[in-house]
Amino acid sequence: MRVFALLALVAVVSGEVNMAQLRGLKRLLKNMDGVYATCNIILFSEMVDFNTADERCRNFDIGSGSDHVGNLATVNDDEKNEDLKTLLKLAYKTKTEKSQKWDADQWVWAGLRKVKNNVGKISTAYNADDWNWANGETPTDFHKWMKAMPDQRTKKVNGVKYYQNQMRINHHGRWDDTFVYKEHPYACDYQGKYILSANHKNWHMAKEDCEAAGLTLAKVRNAAEVEEMKAAARYFLGPRDESKRVFDYENWLWLGGNDMEEEGAWKWTDGSEVEMFDGMEWRAPNPDNAEYIGDRGQDVMAFSKWGQFDDSFDMKRKRPFACQCPGT
Repeated sequence: MRVFALLALVAVVSGEVNMAQLRGLKRLLKNMDGVYATCNIILFSEMVDFNTADERCRNFDIGSGSDHVGNLATVNDDEKNEDLKTLLKLAYKTKTEKSQKWDADQWVWAGLRKVKNNVGKISTAYNADDWNWANGETPTDFHKWMKAMPDQRTKKVNGVKYYQNQMRINHHGRWDDTFVYKEHPYACDYQGKYILSANHKNWHMAKEDCEAAGLTLAKVRNAAEVEEMKAAARYFLGPRDESKRVFDYENWLWLGGNDMEEEGAWKWTDGSEVEMFDGMEWRAPNPDNAEYIGDRGQDVMAFSKWGQFDDSFDMKRKRPFACQCPGT
């Protein structure tokens, strides 16, 4: 499994963090092997320098397609700043000793970098026109610089002069300018629909856990979403383990589809119809309801890491599961 971290959506109601949903998200993500996510930011816990982080985010394309160039996180409002602050706390504990505040795991790379006035006598006063986000946007009036930052120091390493032209964010949501060669976790903008949990739950508990986090048990409605879910499963849960039997719990995850009300009439958890589509491959001979296996039929939908669908027992099986971001 990848040694990365995708970190959690911070739900906001009336401009304030909904703490009940935040607690739900922490429960949702507690068993991830370094993989956590939000509905707009993805944080990777691996420590890398700024240029490596930038390149990794450029190549991250879940939800946006391989023709899209990704980017380091655009933290251009208070909500996203709170997101990233919270995600870093979930990935790495806040250190309380004053001497530890500059430790590498107390900061995360974001996408702001200084692109103008980097030669000659450099002013330390912050001028937003001199800085750009990785997606090309010019910063707004919003910023959270630490006191006396940016200070635009320089340093020579092996004869090369470096400038503090990159921005990082700490556990308190404060910004600092620093050198490109420093190594930190990093955050990318996330365009995806899905947040996956490695917790093994029956279908009903998975549904409750998604809803507790302000999400819903996921829908897969077309061939493009099949591919997105397969990609998300690789990032969040790791690739298929070929050594395990086909129906091993690690090879499948719960979706929101079910035919509990009427056999064969599949619906998502919001009551909308599950419409079959070209490329929706059921694992033969499913859906078969398989009442002969137990005292209840197979009334809920599972999805494999290789993209097949299956009808399954809602109480009997415990699996990872996929939640869906609002409005997607």
